[in-house]
Amino acid sequence: MKQSRAFFSKSVWVFLTLLTGCILSGFSSGLSVLAEEASEIVVTDMADREIELNGPAERIVVLQPSNAEILFAIESGDIIVGRGEYVDYPFEEVKDIPQVSTGESINIEEIIALNPDVVIMTTMSQTEDQINQIEAAGIKVVATDASNIEEVYESIDLIGAVVGHKEQAEQLIADMEETFADYSQQADEAGEEGQSIYFEISPLEYGIWTGGQSTFMNEIAEMLNLENIFADVEGWGEVSEEQVLERNPDYIITSTMPIDGFKPVEEILGRDGWDTVSAVKNEHVFLANSDEFTRPSPRLTDAIKTLYDIVYGD
Repeated sequence: MKQSRAFFSKSVWVFLTLLTGCILSGFSSGLSVLAEEASEIVVTDMADREIELNGPAERIVVLQPSNAEILFAIESGDIIVGRGEYVDYPFEEVKDIPQVSTGESINIEEIIALNPDVVIMTTMSQTEDQINQIEAAGIKVVATDASNIEEVYESIDLIGAVVGHKEQAEQLIADMEETFADYSQQADEAGEEGQSIYFEISPLEYGIWTGGQSTFMNEIAEMLNLENIFADVEGWGEVSEEQVLERNPDYIITSTMPIDGFKPVEEILGRDGWDTVSAVKNEHVFLANSDEFTRPSPRLTDAIKTLYDIVYGD
């Protein structure tokens, strides 16, 4: 009898153990499904396309330099498996990442061969047909489109969501806002309003182009209480020598690349008839890093630091 009772007790224990295991297994499976469902990411990109991801992107091909800079700034540079040919910053981190052709010479097969789960590009960079080809290979395409600083923040927020780094993205945006506010306040305290500035994008021999309204240059100038003499030009525009002379800027910032011995600042200072311009007379002509001033990236904070130091620095 004792043996039967012991056998019964042991059987019950085994049964309960198995039952409990089944319940826990089922519960665990349910949790797994819930976790999987919870990890799904749905974003609306800046081309108003809704994109569903099974989870944070783990392999990314990024075609534009600005988006690559955002990925590195939110600690996601290590998941870039391919980069556009102009992605060059931060140089040491990107130099060994495989490069893909972009623009008119884009090679879709080259991108697909890198086996990314997401390709990040700008709305202007590729055609609808090229996007369709990439998505037909099971690869998600996320588009950004930033032409002002608020839209840069939107790009950072979007990319942060795609890679599952929302907190890092929010922190980066907060840091940028703080930097802009800090330099703007310092400019207010300097109390030197009314100074004018001219941004030269291309040298005289190729026709003078400048950055007007709706450019990052103009936004940054306004933050520092500087008057862009071509604020009436929409976006990037060609202007004449006569217009520059007539508007007589206090500062000239050139972003022309010094190549093959060409010295942009010296070239401007030596132009015939420009010696009457205030910026030239006072030697307030400076070379700036074009990438910092023109890319919709976190390095716009470097641009405002540079411009502040030029105008208000010791």
